[in-house]
Amino acid sequence: MDAEPWCPLCTASHANQRYLCLTRIQTGTSTRIHVTNGNEVWRTDPVEEALEDWDAVRNVTSRELVDKLREKFQNSAPVLDVQGSIATLTFQVDSGKVTLDLLKLPISEARAQVQEVLFDLSDCVRSLEAQLKDREGSAAASASPVKQSQRNHLLLIPDVDPRKKGLGGSSARVKKRLPGESLINPGSKRKKEAKGVDFEES
Repeated sequence: MDAEPWCPLCTASHANQRYLCLTRIQTGTSTRIHVTNGNEVWRTDPVEEALEDWDAVRNVTSRELVDKLREKFQNSAPVLDVQGSIATLTFQVDSGKVTLDLLKLPISEARAQVQEVLFDLSDCVRSLEAQLKDREGSAAASASPVKQSQRNHLLLIPDVDPRKKGLGGSSARVKKRLPGESLINPGSKRKKEAKGVDFEES
């Protein structure tokens, strides 16, 4: 019987302790939900019958059912209650509340399952990291070498605009003015200042 890696659905809490809700897709079998605190494991019976009144999961495949459950649990975390060897998982669906009963697994089976979950999740993390690294490498390789060359060339050209250096005004102010040169018409000499009309000379 082929089985895919464990699929986390959500995290829940009870009595200040965190629990992981998860499942796995197995060919030719029903869907079961498992809850673990990393030491003990509780497991439901097949959930299809308990969810028959949930319109969103009618006539769906096991994979689609797992996707629906994950979406439901992540949008609204289920309420977990653990009482010794029995746990319950309660959540809201279209028709009302659904409560799933989970029974505690024997310690040997629980240990083997926790080990599987640990390595499956580790493999998943490494796979995602590899995909992210490949994506970043592809993005860097797709950058145009011509644009990069032009960008590097622009960095080598000094900025000689005096206005960007905080000098303000036009470049004419930077040019040294000769003695007697007009401020208004550079290149021509200033005219003598007008002294006005002397009425006493007539």
